[in-house]
Amino acid sequence: MARVQDFFMNIFINFISILLGFFLAINLSTILGQTGDWGVLSSGLLAAAVETVSRIAYKTKKKLSLLKNSNFSIKLILGINILNNLKIGVLYGFFVESFKLGS
Repeated sequence: MARVQDFFMNIFINFISILLGFFLAINLSTILGQTGDWGVLSSGLLAAAVETVSRIAYKTKKKLSLLKNSNFSIKLILGINILNNLKIGVLYGFFVESFKLGS
């Protein structure tokens, strides 16, 4: 029973982090788009942040898969999954915003 509860809690946390990333992207595009002069700098910082999160997420998961029994590694993998899902939500939010601006 505990494994089923952990499974649904993990899905819930991942879903909330994707939605939070989507919300963050919409707010960032609104706030930074008001002046118009922050576009180049913010897009460069966003690209660097996305690549850094991807590098951390995919390299660390591979190394921590060997330490499945450690409580620390389970919490670290959960934190990395939340960060990766936040990144996915931000990218999806900017993708949707680009369609809104294009139409």
